[in-house]
Amino acid sequence: MEFFLVFTLGIAVAVLGLFLLRPGLFTRPNTDFSVLEVMVEEALEQLEQRQAEILAEIEEQHNALLELQKQILSSFFPEPQQSPKVLAVLELASQGKDVEQIAKKLGLGVGEVELILELNKDSEPLAEST
Repeated sequence: MEFFLVFTLGIAVAVLGLFLLRPGLFTRPNTDFSVLEVMVEEALEQLEQRQAEILAEIEEQHNALLELQKQILSSFFPEPQQSPKVLAVLELASQGKDVEQIAKKLGLGVGEVELILELNKDSEPLAEST
């Protein structure tokens, strides 16, 4: 029993000695993460800025590729050329002339003028395209 009391007293003295010599050993250190938070926020801002720059560059390259595609397609598939007869019919129609007047003025049949106008009803008139 004496042995137990001496042993317990020795443990108590050792703990008391550690507490007096190194008080920070038994307390949780107060870590301040504010500096780390500021660093993380700055890094996030830089990443967002870089992301915006990359997206702008991608958009610019995308537009350049679309323009190149248009040029390539136009070189392989040129826009269809309309005959002078069709252009004349469309021009007179844009001036408000009716089918009979157009046919008489150009020496064409009424059916031919109607066909030309029907086939080209979605195209823009010559006066607007120049």
